[in-house]
Amino acid sequence: MSNRIRVGLLGANPDKGWGSSVHVPAIACLEGFELAAVATTRIESASRAAEAFGARHAFGDVEGLVSDPEVDLVVIAVKAPDHHAAAMAALEAGKHVYCEWPLAANSAQAAEMAATAEARGVRTMVGLQARSAPALRRIRDLLREGYVGRPIAVRMNCALPGGGARRSREGLYVIDKANGASPLAIQGGHAIDALRFCVGEWADFSSLVANQFPEIEVIETGEHLPKDAPDQIAVSGVLASGAVATVQITGGTVAGHGISLDIFGTEGTLSAGWDGGLNFQMSELRLRGARLPQRTLEELAIPEGYDPGVVLADFTGRSPYPGIAVPRATVANVVNLYRDLERAIRSGVTPSPSFADGLSLHRLLDRIEAGGADRAG
Repeated sequence: MSNRIRVGLLGANPDKGWGSSVHVPAIACLEGFELAAVATTRIESASRAAEAFGARHAFGDVEGLVSDPEVDLVVIAVKAPDHHAAAMAALEAGKHVYCEWPLAANSAQAAEMAATAEARGVRTMVGLQARSAPALRRIRDLLREGYVGRPIAVRMNCALPGGGARRSREGLYVIDKANGASPLAIQGGHAIDALRFCVGEWADFSSLVANQFPEIEVIETGEHLPKDAPDQIAVSGVLASGAVATVQITGGTVAGHGISLDIFGTEGTLSAGWDGGLNFQMSELRLRGARLPQRTLEELAIPEGYDPGVVLADFTGRSPYPGIAVPRATVANVVNLYRDLERAIRSGVTPSPSFADGLSLHRLLDRIEAGGADRAG
């Protein structure tokens, strides 16, 4: 490996998408990385991406990129149903891998990916970038310092526009839950992982998932198609700490969407959220708190070192979602993950969140879809 970690980006559409709108500017912010190669499903678009983003090599398939000797780290930013095959090819080639969330279409695929990564001795990371949000990292530190005293209750609410009655042709794969890209998997996964990152794992819970939009309209054609992917998630139970926790994730909201996480303790309260936010991993979260004898929540400053201070520069026009600009926080959070991964690669330690963490979350979501259990395990 050269002095800089050489990245091969799968899913580098030069005009739109998560790879070009988030990963390319994130890599450009980091001295320890360089974009060495890009790949899309067509060599023509890959060549345009290489020219636009300054990569030395372009490929029209996964195999060419993962076998490139000038690639140290393969970044997978393609649709969720394609994660498993791409990751397995990269792992078998002996590459480090950063894979976007969901890690795979199901837990069985995720387990194979995690086991192969361990057997190969490479470093892996799953894109659960809410763990890198400055406000949530600060909350975790404040809880460890005893800011709220003993946590007694946790409340999370996510009212999100995704998962509703209409869908573009490009996004139709999310309506089939077998593809692993439902609101439970994506929006639910990011939010629930943010909760467990801040306040710890579940001990006992019960849950309910529902599909309030069993038929959707294709925006471009007006065609109506069946949908079996759940869009409503409710979880309630007790955390390992003893705090009572409730989570409600509402998909398909037409107005009033936003996110909030409130942690109530014997000595104080912490709150993070954003009205209109799309989820915890890609919103400029507002952090507030209060400690006794104070009774009113006030804005809390986040010390230097939590936020990498990235600037989007020329990448603001490339959006992963039609009509929605990329929040600066999205790139900043991914930059923080890359920094954690760099330290792990150079020191030989296991990064977090790794493929093992992703597998753990997949299994938790399986239990949530099944309605919980006597013990959440």
